[in-house]
Amino acid sequence: MQAPAQARDGGALAAGIIGGLALGGLAAAAASQPHYAYPAPAYGYRPVYYAPPRDCWIQRRRARDEFGNVYYRRMRVCG
Repeated sequence: MQAPAQARDGGALAAGIIGGLALGGLAAAAASQPHYAYPAPAYGYRPVYYAPPRDCWIQRRRARDEFGNVYYRRMRVCG
């Protein structure tokens, strides 16, 4: 025995409508909030100083462990 045609797809239709409304609400909420690329200054405009890049290189340095063994390790040195 089959259900009438009107009642057979009602659950899927209701779930689709509710899911669409929920996703639409999330998208609208996300679009309404302001997004800043940089943080807003707290007490007026303050210029930001960016230091020039430093020269760095890899150098082998001698080290000892807690047992007194000597070993060499590569370390990044910036000058």
